[in-house]
Amino acid sequence: MFGSWNNEIRHSLRGLLARPMLTLVAVATLALGIGANTAIFSVMHGLFLAPLPYPDGERLVEVYNSYPNTPGLAYAGTSIPDYLDRREQVQSLEDMALFTWTSFNLASEGGSPEHLRVLKATPSLFSTLQTTASLGRVFEEGHAIPGEDRVVVLSHALWQNRFGADPAIVGRDVRLSGQPYRVIGVMPEGFAFPERDIRAWVPFAFTPEQRLDTERGNEYSASIGRLQPGASIERLHAELDAVVARTAERVAAVPDERARGYAEFLRGGNFTGRAERLRDRQVGSVRPMVLLLQVAVALVLLIATTNIANLLLGRMLGRQRELAVRSALGASRRRLARQALTETLLLAVLGGGFGVVLAYALIDVLPMVGIDVASGGYRIDVSLPVLLFAVLATVVSAMVAALVPVLGVARIDLGPAARDGSRGSGGRGAAWSRAGLAAAQVAVATTLLIGAGLMTRSFAALQAESPGFRSDGVITARVELPASRYSEQEARSRFYAQALEGLGAIPGVESAAFVSVLPLAGDHASGSYRIDGRDVVEGQSAPHGHQRYVSESYFSTLGIPVLKGRGLLERDRAGAEPVVVIDQRLADTHFAGIDPIGQRILRRRDEPAATIVGVVGSVRHDDLRDPIDKETLYWPVRQHAPGGGVFVLRNAGSDPGVLIPAIRRAILAVDPEQPVHDIKTLDQRVALTLDRQRAPMLLIGFFAAVAILLAVLGVYGVLAFAVGQRRTEFGIRMAIGAPTARILSLVLRQGLRLSGAGLAVGIVFAWAVAQALQSQLHGISARDPATYGLVAAILLLIAMAASILPALRAGHTDPIDALRSD
Repeated sequence: MFGSWNNEIRHSLRGLLARPMLTLVAVATLALGIGANTAIFSVMHGLFLAPLPYPDGERLVEVYNSYPNTPGLAYAGTSIPDYLDRREQVQSLEDMALFTWTSFNLASEGGSPEHLRVLKATPSLFSTLQTTASLGRVFEEGHAIPGEDRVVVLSHALWQNRFGADPAIVGRDVRLSGQPYRVIGVMPEGFAFPERDIRAWVPFAFTPEQRLDTERGNEYSASIGRLQPGASIERLHAELDAVVARTAERVAAVPDERARGYAEFLRGGNFTGRAERLRDRQVGSVRPMVLLLQVAVALVLLIATTNIANLLLGRMLGRQRELAVRSALGASRRRLARQALTETLLLAVLGGGFGVVLAYALIDVLPMVGIDVASGGYRIDVSLPVLLFAVLATVVSAMVAALVPVLGVARIDLGPAARDGSRGSGGRGAAWSRAGLAAAQVAVATTLLIGAGLMTRSFAALQAESPGFRSDGVITARVELPASRYSEQEARSRFYAQALEGLGAIPGVESAAFVSVLPLAGDHASGSYRIDGRDVVEGQSAPHGHQRYVSESYFSTLGIPVLKGRGLLERDRAGAEPVVVIDQRLADTHFAGIDPIGQRILRRRDEPAATIVGVVGSVRHDDLRDPIDKETLYWPVRQHAPGGGVFVLRNAGSDPGVLIPAIRRAILAVDPEQPVHDIKTLDQRVALTLDRQRAPMLLIGFFAAVAILLAVLGVYGVLAFAVGQRRTEFGIRMAIGAPTARILSLVLRQGLRLSGAGLAVGIVFAWAVAQALQSQLHGISARDPATYGLVAAILLLIAMAASILPALRAGHTDPIDALRSD
């Protein structure tokens, strides 16, 4: 038995090597289809199917505050009192931790300080994640006390890159933002939480003031929990609601008007706690895109497989004389079918092997087109399950590709070929099979091209959206001021003023400004406010909007128009009358029909009200896809200096990047220990916000191009084979007077009928499944007639081009040669 299979393999290899071009095309086609499927599946597996990179990670949830009745606040951070209540009262959680993001400047001997992104976390973070240090230890409850919290746990990457993987670093001090921190541990290689760029972890030590009810609403932290075995999200939600009810009952008993108002606010259903699986919270938003890409590459593989089936069927029909001779010598049809299957399996194995190699390369390319996940320690690689998927894809492709030629061998009439030595045509059934396969390829290519067209038009519509500011010619640089040296408002304000003076003096800089949070930066930075003289309706929440702290030159630097009143001025400093600038949305929402200039707004209860001095154009802060549904308040940085933000410089030249060295020097001139980081042009930052739409557009466009190429080859192959089989017929037609144009039209019509059938099926299928794509589109319907019409025109033109060469070959048939060969 094995000897028989060995003979089949050797015979099949000789046959494949005898036709190197066909073999090369078949292997390359399968490699592309299998490689693309393997690469995208590696993303799907790494993000959604593989276990989370923490022990028993499916029990991990993110717990957050939610304001159901406030637009845009279904998700909010967690305050320290809320966390303490939940940690003490919620029974569905086995463990719970609170963390917030911060940054430190790591001192460097003889060099510039290095900016580190650091996580400040309660010691329970590591027990919640069930992870410990690979070297040394993690911090404990005793470190979460003010004054005892000067310890740090390093990431494996920081330990290697900055400290040379020296194990003796544990127990030594490092200077973080000018303060000594004792290194107590190093985390394992590959550990990341909550993002890969976190370089170290320090204890989150609560002060007595932070534990008070007055801290509720300061939701600058996040929390995670580990569900008890058997506990559900629904049960957890019920317990979180019960915590809110108990808090409302307790606060209502406080003899204070503000406390009673807060209790009514809680009882009105305006606030609650909610939870979401950690995986869903971190990567759930990219699931539709990854599924869309997986469907797209599956369609490409389907086209590749049908293309191989068509090639092999054509080759089999061309070998009818050989098959007839082998049959006459005693070879059974089963034996002939087995040889066809063996050839297909060999092609599939070669295609699958090269496909896996291609998958490795494609995985490296994916981040370049915007498919990258910064959250957690998710790994996207060719792991064992991914390899098994590649094997499965290879086997399925081989079976599908072999089905048609194997059935063809079973049905083909070998008698005529054996008697007269002709190649034969394989009969009407074989011709219909080849035409059907080619039409199927066109149908799938049509579906993909419609998807690519819709994604492209959607992306163009998104790019055309005005963000409300000018991004061209602007460079931005981020700075984080250490609290140890800039704890006072006056010190921070002085730093920003001196830095802006130095930055504005750089040659080529037209203007320099500061903003606490850039638009489209992914940081909501919002908060409640009150309009002086207006009471909040009992049981409802106060108005809520984006809060930005800006220098007086911010609006002119970004080209944000001042629509009414004035912008901020240098005289709007500490000690002067508090002022604020609002955007047009706030003016329309709360001051419709009246002049907002001179009205007053309270940022905090313990501060004097600020006078509105100007109204500016509204800006998109969150996403170009989303409408502007939340107002913005701009506070003068000279009166409210935050602990960090972004410098914004407009450059008179064509390349803002030339300013980078001068920007670093200007900041270090103000504070030699203060690094500036994350330097990018504003155009680059805006482009980053489009990555989630750009990636599927580029990839589906590429896959559609591949599908069209394969479909064209399929149509061409069918027509070329048909012309060869009908050579005698064309010779007879021409011998009795048929003009060349008539022969050309016969072949062209056949090609257009074949392509038209596939096009019709593809359009109907795309129309039927259009709604599944709608959530990924912006500014365009998934059933946009213009896109469908354009795709139809393009494919018909391509089909015409694919039909021309076979038609010309038919039109140049020599009647005498054709009749003589017959």
